[in-house]
Amino acid sequence: MEFEKEFEQFWAKGYLIVPDMFDQEEMNILKNIIVNHEGMKQRTKGLVNKMSQGKRPSFETIFVWNDTAGHDVFAKATRRSAIFDRLEYFFNDSIYVYHNKIALKYPGMVGFRYHQDYAYWYGMGNLYPDMATVLIAVDPMTRENGCLKILEGSHKMGRIDHVFHDGVSDSGVCQDRLAVIETRLPEVYVELKRGDVVMFHCNTLHGSNDNLSPYSRIALIGCYNTKANNPYKSGGGHPFYQAQERVLERITEQDSRNLPDFDLQFS
Repeated sequence: MEFEKEFEQFWAKGYLIVPDMFDQEEMNILKNIIVNHEGMKQRTKGLVNKMSQGKRPSFETIFVWNDTAGHDVFAKATRRSAIFDRLEYFFNDSIYVYHNKIALKYPGMVGFRYHQDYAYWYGMGNLYPDMATVLIAVDPMTRENGCLKILEGSHKMGRIDHVFHDGVSDSGVCQDRLAVIETRLPEVYVELKRGDVVMFHCNTLHGSNDNLSPYSRIALIGCYNTKANNPYKSGGGHPFYQAQERVLERITEQDSRNLPDFDLQFS
């Protein structure tokens, strides 16, 4: 089968890197939208203000929205057939984009404690960890600018208790348990070129260091759920299962004017 080796790596290691899924022009278009979007610029100003007060507003560096089933420029990326085809093969089920988000990791921005996405999505009505995240590198991602880091194989541990600091904003896995996990599993720094993609299981422990470089580390992140795991309640305004069209076409400059409804909420 086409994705058999990737299937084996995804389930053995908890993640899979797919290089060159998007081209440079596509990433240029996405970055231009992101850096000029008024809402994202205002979010960044607020983050700088909070950090000046000594806070670490990690989760607030993520700009989230729930309008994922349409034909906007971001959905055109996260619903790319190369993503949908792989995830449906890995989970043996239909999948849909549960929400989309942008990582606004400009120079000086804080990173994330190690955490699992399912630790949060479980409380949003998703009974099973049949979910995944796909990070698209809009900028190059290096150790210096705070690339994603993963504890390989950690998805096999199941859902782990998290500790919350400053609300959800600076939360992560219980530190004494994490200290032991880090002695048993390899830590992988996921360095990516622009247009590369990393896909990881919702129970894979992941985080990132602060961006100490002079370069931005912007990413478009798609979060995915399976049809059989349709939430029993809506959490965070995220959608219930909805059939979504695969996208085959590449992103073009014309798509720049086609944005999602960033305020859409499901209940």
